[in-house]
Amino acid sequence: MASPQHTLHLATQASSLSPTCNPSKHAFDTCFNHWFKSYLLLVSPPLQHPIDTPKGKTEREQRDRLIKQKKDEYDTNCATVYKEYQECLTAAIPTKEGLVEMLAQARAEEPLHGWGGIKVATKDDLGR
Repeated sequence: MASPQHTLHLATQASSLSPTCNPSKHAFDTCFNHWFKSYLLLVSPPLQHPIDTPKGKTEREQRDRLIKQKKDEYDTNCATVYKEYQECLTAAIPTKEGLVEMLAQARAEEPLHGWGGIKVATKDDLGR
């Protein structure tokens, strides 16, 4: 039986496009949220020493190593459940009437560019 906290957490997560994808979506959401919270705690505090000092350089190098470890942790813990969710969505999208066409139209109107397929906002985009 799920704990009250676990049940509450699942109740507050958004549902997937398809109910059959909910388990993999919730598994990924939980994994990502846990990872991201610890990642933010790592990267958000300012460095204690100026970067152009020996102590600052050492501190930055140490933080960079920890950030790489944290990214590797994401790959180890969350990448598989993300792939499962993406595979489920790929199978579910064609079953939703008109969704394939809508996605094609959206991609034609606003193609994704830049890092990881995400369009990088320009000053023109921000001025809209």
